[in-house]
Amino acid sequence: MWIFLSSISAFAAGRETNELHVLCSNVSRPAISEIIPLCEDKFKIRVQVQYANNPILKQQIEAGAKFDVVIIEPQMLRELAKAGFVAEKSSVALATIGMALVSKAGAPAIDIRTVESFKKVLLSANSIAYTADGHSGVVFLRTLEQLGIAEKMKPKLVPITGRLSTLAVAEGSAQYTAFPLAGSVPGVQMAGRFPEEVQTYIGISAATSSRAGAPQLSTQFLAYLQSDSAKTLFLSKGFTLSPVKHK
Repeated sequence: MWIFLSSISAFAAGRETNELHVLCSNVSRPAISEIIPLCEDKFKIRVQVQYANNPILKQQIEAGAKFDVVIIEPQMLRELAKAGFVAEKSSVALATIGMALVSKAGAPAIDIRTVESFKKVLLSANSIAYTADGHSGVVFLRTLEQLGIAEKMKPKLVPITGRLSTLAVAEGSAQYTAFPLAGSVPGVQMAGRFPEEVQTYIGISAATSSRAGAPQLSTQFLAYLQSDSAKTLFLSKGFTLSPVKHK
């Protein structure tokens, strides 16, 4: 799904010198969607952004998608750089976000502060959605293996593709979802972060295309993503800026 922050007519007329095309991971959307208008206003540019799950973005780039800047999970960015799709020296680390268990808005509070209480909640759940075509889904399934309950959990799992797994919870088709929740999302609430012993922090990095159509604007945009204003927005959405070991 394309989210246009510039006029469709301008895009149809062709690329302009003040136009930037950004591919962005869904996990970073809560912050990036608010950073982009600030950047547009500061530099007097138009930004087109496409949001998708990390693996989908990587596949699109490998298939030849055109872009100026990509905001994606660090390991995938390194792989894209190695393959020559992004300018390796342009890569910057922006933020990280931990995995959380998400419930429907207004649902009773639960305690998942310890590994044992976390396992108890998971095993007693009716259903848990996860993003089957996203990096967070891979992380969640790996966490179940780490907890030793992967087989017991299989009948409860609801794989979601093509959209955010939080929607399944908001709609009532799943009791919980495992998701790196950032900011406020309509219809759902954070039940709690994964216990630190089994937590995985998902990173967010950015880089310019090796064939960027607007190299100067791309550099300016990356610089703004590292500005104090951008950092404040990331922090306000629940991200952390401190270096964390990614799993």
